[in-house]
Parts: sequence; structure tokens; C-alpha cells
Amino acid sequence: MNSRLFSIYRRKFIPTKVFYKTKSGPKFGKGKLKDPNRLPNSAKLFLPIHRKALNMHYQNVYSAEEIFDPPENIKINNDLLVGDFTKDDLLIAKPGSSILNKLNNKFERTLARYLNEAITNDSLTTGVRKTFTNNFVCFLLTNLEFNIDPLLMRLQSDYSFNISDKEVTAKIEFSIEKNNKVLFIDEDKHLYSLKPYSEYGESQISAEILACAFTNFYSVDNPTAGESQMIYATRVIGTRFTFYKAFLSSDYCESLKKGFPPDNLTVTISRFPSNDQNITRFGYDYANKNHRCLIIDLLYRLKECLLEI
Repeated sequence: MNSRLFSIYRRKFIPTKVFYKTKSGPKFGKGKLKDPNRLPNSAKLFLPIHRKALNMHYQNVYSAEEIFDPPENIKINNDLLVGDFTKDDLLIAKPGSSILNKLNNKFERTLARYLNEAITNDSLTTGVRKTFTNNFVCFLLTNLEFNIDPLLMRLQSDYSFNISDKEVTAKIEFSIEKNNKVLFIDEDKHLYSLKPYSEYGESQISAEILACAFTNFYSVDNPTAGESQMIYATRVIGTRFTFYKAFLSSDYCESLKKGFPPDNLTVTISRFPSNDQNITRFGYDYANKNHRCLIIDLLYRLKECLLEI
């Protein structure tokens, strides 16, 4: 099986409502934050007002080539396609089910069972066996060899960034490193824990991207310390994958010593697939047999990008 790179992390997201005063009175998530000390202590509490104060913005892109370089000689492991099972097939792929006998080997049957658990859990309320998505992603990344040298997969690692004297921490469920440099992070979510006011987890992801870039920028044992940073990220909601890429310039990172960045220093986070169509609003769905090959291809591309950095 070809090896590829990837990193993921899962966390229960419990947003806390905070009110900020503007000239027109208290507004939730509106206005321009001026004081870094009013940032939350944790990335999981980030909201749009915090992301905007850091001049971080999302943009849709409509081609995988805008995130990853075109693949070269990638041969997909057909077992990852789970016998082209449909979502309905996967919903009944429980232990002892006769439908599992249609699969070719233990690998396919194991992946089908992980998908069954993640899909079933995704339709339930928040907090019900939230580890199912985590288990599915961990199995997938491990078998794509995101944890094989020179890549190193870390679980629940702590990263942080500082805006002036304010420190914000981020615990990443899965991160991928190479030569002490953080390259990739993954955020796993449960659909029913996500709300529009948190941008469906993207406010948190922006803070985590910054935390990883900041760690690279200031780590003395990092080969890119003091240089501009490129960070890749993935959000997994149930079985739905969205891929991100962000470039953070050295000037941007350096400016954070004094407080929020000036208006001329910004970070654009590219998002693929786009969220302006209902079918891809929360990403490509691994449970959809028509999306499955696309996701695998993107994961292979991601790994190639990380290996080349």
C-alpha cells in the first residue's frame, strides 16, 4: 500500500457565549476586538470576532490544485474504497452482518465497521460516543502511513501562540510533524456540536493553525524558525472531510509581539471543497461512494506535500 501523510485531532467543542461591547451596545460576535487580553485562553473557545481581530480570513477554492500540487504516480489502495459500499450498505455493516461477507479481506471489513460506527453516531445528539469519528480517522491515517518516518504523528499535542502578553493554547487531537516542524493538523467534530456562530468549527481551526505556525516560528530547534510558515489542516465532521491551507508570513508572525497584526498583514485560509454548495457544505463525505475516491486522492496529495516540505 502506498504511504501518504495526514494528521487529525478530535475534541468535544463546547462554545461559551461571551458578549463584547461596541458603540451600539453589546453584540455577540460583532465589532472589532482591540485588546488581546480579551481573547479566550483556549482555541476551542474562538469565535469569528477573535479570528477577525487576527486578520485571518477564509476563502473557497474550486480546484484541488489550489491546495495541493498535482499528484505524480499515485496508486490508490483499492481496499480503502470499501468495496464501493453505499451509505446504506455501511449503515448495516455491523458485527455479524452478512453484508460484511461481500468484502474481500479483514482490512475492508474493519474499515466498514469503523465507518458504520461513525455514521450511526453522526445522527445522534452531542456527546454520544464521540470517539467513533476519532477511531475512524486514526485507522485511516495510520494505514495511509502518516505516522511513518520522516513524518511523525502526535496525539493530543499542546501548541500555543502569544499576542503581546496574551497566551492562547490549543490541544490538537492529531498533528503531523517533520523535523520538529508542525505541518498538518486535524479537527474532528460532531455535527450536532457545531453552530453557525462558531463558523462550524472554523474559528477554532484558525486559532489552531496560528498556534502551529507560531510554534514553528519560535522553536529554536525548528529548521524554519523565523521564516514564513505553511500549515495544512483538515476538519472531519462525522465522515465529511474539508481541507485547508494557510500561508503565514514572517512579518505577520513577528508583528504579534506587539499585539494584533496591522491591517496590511493578513492570513488567507483556503478551503476545499467550497462550502457554498449544499452537497459540500461540510466537506466530501467518505460514506458517499462517489466522494470516497476524491478524499483518498486528496489525502495522498496531502502526504506528498508534507513529504516535500
